[in-house]
Parts: sequence; structure tokens; C-alpha cells
Amino acid sequence: MIVDAAVRCFYQHGYDGSSVRDIAQEAGVTPAALYHYYSSKQNLLVDIIARFMASSIDKTEAALRRAGPDPVARLFAAAQAHVLWNASDVASSFIVNSEIRSLEPANREQNIAQRDRLQRLFDACVEEGCAEGVFTAPWPLEASRAVVVMCTFVARWYRESGPLSPEEIAWRYGHMALSLVGATRGPRFEPPTYESESVNAP
Repeated sequence: MIVDAAVRCFYQHGYDGSSVRDIAQEAGVTPAALYHYYSSKQNLLVDIIARFMASSIDKTEAALRRAGPDPVARLFAAAQAHVLWNASDVASSFIVNSEIRSLEPANREQNIAQRDRLQRLFDACVEEGCAEGVFTAPWPLEASRAVVVMCTFVARWYRESGPLSPEEIAWRYGHMALSLVGATRGPRFEPPTYESESVNAP
């Protein structure tokens, strides 16, 4: 309840524009009750960001396990998982990727460590593909970083009211990820059914 209220406040008004009193009012509790669970607004932000990043890592690792050893299938699955997770909670994704500036130094280091861990999952996949000759990217790490940024950014424009489902968007982004790394072949999956060729932009 308190975390959800904080997400709404930070998403609508930004971290600096949201007070503890604002969050407590949004949650329907007193500031004293909020302080019983969180000692500061900073701790609330840290919890929101850490939870979201931990789930990002877990979901990417799970996708990689399901995909098996083939680098093409692995990158395709990882990109899809990252799109789906960020599209599932655009408010939290926005906060995670815009409010790193608001984290205190020690908390920022913790967040950077989580980001690095997520990025390394993609890096390893791309490097494996290059080593096996199924990816031709001349700069594997830069291409891997571009894939993560591209998939993360879906949360900036995705709307549930749009004509494409998250699964359809993720399928397209999986293919774009393979294009970014110069894949010599595509995944052997059937595409989802599209209702429209438009994207879910507002």
C-alpha cells in the first residue's frame, strides 16, 4: 500500500516533488504510520528501485534458462522478457530509470551494481553469439547495451489502450535485438497475431 502510493507520487510529481506527507495521504495513512515502515523518503525510493531491478534480473535469468544454449534464442528471449517486465509496470520502470539521480551515493552504488548485473546477462549472451559466429556485431558490448536501453525504453511510450499487446511488442523487439547484434539467422518461432501495424504510442 505505502510502496504503491509512493510509486504513484514519484511517477506523477517526481521524487523531489513528493513529500512524505503526500505519500502518506495517497496511501491513506498518517506520516507516523509511514515512518513505522520506512525511516525516510529515500528508503522508499531505494526499496522501489531495488525491488524492480531484482525482478528484472530474475526474469531475465529465467528467460535465458528456458531458452537453452542457443545464443539466438537466448538473446531473443532475454529481450522479450525485458520488454514485458518494463511494460508491465511503466510507473516503476520510469522511476527506476529517471530517479537514479535522486539516490544518495551509497544507494546509487547499490543500484549501479544491480544494473551492471543485468547488463552482464545480455553481454554474455551477445559475446557467446559472436564467438560462435551467429552474431556479427563489430562492437558486441555496445550492441548489447543498445539492446537493453531499447527494451527498457518501451515503458516510456507503451499504453495499455494501444493496438498491440505487450507480447506482440516484445516479439518485435526480440527481432530488433537480433538485428542490432547482426544475427545471421532468426529464431524459429511463429509470430503473434497482430490487430494493427501501429504501436501503442499515446
